[in-house]
Amino acid sequence: MVDERVVFWLRRRAPLVDVGTAGLLILACVLCGVLVGADAVHFTLSVLLLLPLAFRRRHPEAVAVLVAAAALAQWGLVRDSIGALPADIAVPIVVYTLAAHSTRSWSRGGLLAGSAGAVLGGWSWPQLPMPALAHVLVGGFLGSTVLAAWLGGAWQRARRGEFQALAAHAALLERARDERTRLAVLSERTRIARDIHDILAHSLAVIVAQSDGGRYGARTDPQVAIDALTAVGEHGRRALAETRRAIGVLREDAEPARRLDIADLTRLVDDVRGAGLPVRLEVDLPAGLPDSGVGLVVYRIVQEGLTNIVKHAGSGAGAEVSVRQEDRWLRVSVGDDGRAARAHGRDGYGLIGMRERVGAYGGEIELRPRPGGRGHVLAARIPLRTEA
Repeated sequence: MVDERVVFWLRRRAPLVDVGTAGLLILACVLCGVLVGADAVHFTLSVLLLLPLAFRRRHPEAVAVLVAAAALAQWGLVRDSIGALPADIAVPIVVYTLAAHSTRSWSRGGLLAGSAGAVLGGWSWPQLPMPALAHVLVGGFLGSTVLAAWLGGAWQRARRGEFQALAAHAALLERARDERTRLAVLSERTRIARDIHDILAHSLAVIVAQSDGGRYGARTDPQVAIDALTAVGEHGRRALAETRRAIGVLREDAEPARRLDIADLTRLVDDVRGAGLPVRLEVDLPAGLPDSGVGLVVYRIVQEGLTNIVKHAGSGAGAEVSVRQEDRWLRVSVGDDGRAARAHGRDGYGLIGMRERVGAYGGEIELRPRPGGRGHVLAARIPLRTEA
């Protein structure tokens, strides 16, 4: 834990670390020169080799050129007198820096230049008369030092690239997670909006029809008004309960509501009949429904169709509801024989919601005039998926 904090602190202060490292190396080489009584050339070459390291990560290419020039000057001027210097450690450091922080061309160029310097060093050193094997060993040692530095820098580059790739992948996963969350919220919001529209539109249409009927009937029979107000209260309480269930999914502690199904069509049709609209219901499903979600879609289609009939068909109209299975299709039809003309334009939210519900199961829905010139038909077909 402490090591990680130290590394993080040093990484955030890379320029300061480079300056401090170069200063410490210069100080060490100067002290070595003082101990051995070196001349001014020793100190000058040491400073020329090590001073550029203070900028090695900010300007690696320029530092490499300066160090290479100083090393070449060292080899050409004092190879037969001073020979190798402790400051020559700047060469593998520069090779490492190019491999870790510069472009690939500069990295390879640094490796070639360092290898060439190792060959020159093996040729010149040791200065004492020794067999050729000693020069090969010195050159091999210098070359292996350069190669190790280059491999270390290349590994550091690869490791940094891997971290960057992991960070980019993590950011991509986070964005994908946020997008999935956003889409889930939008989907749930749309579902709740559809349910609330279906519940309120149907209930309010029935309430309006009951209120109008009670108002007109009260003039001749007060009991009609009482019955109408009773029906209004029942529909209002039922709509309130269904609305609470629809939005109850937003609470974590809410109990899951029972899903409406085709079996609930009878009660739905009875409610509409109570509002004064004659409805004939026909359900023909010999094989049943393998998917319970389809039952909810069928219920909402019939609910939307009857709501529109109550609102638009006019007095004296009748309705027919048919739910039947034909081959591998489930066909739902809600028709009326009321007014032929109906306002045209953009589809209402109810029909848009029906298209979304049916489209989720690969089906189709349309609202078209009824043959013969009276009324309309809301027709839908949904493919049935049988259990494997």
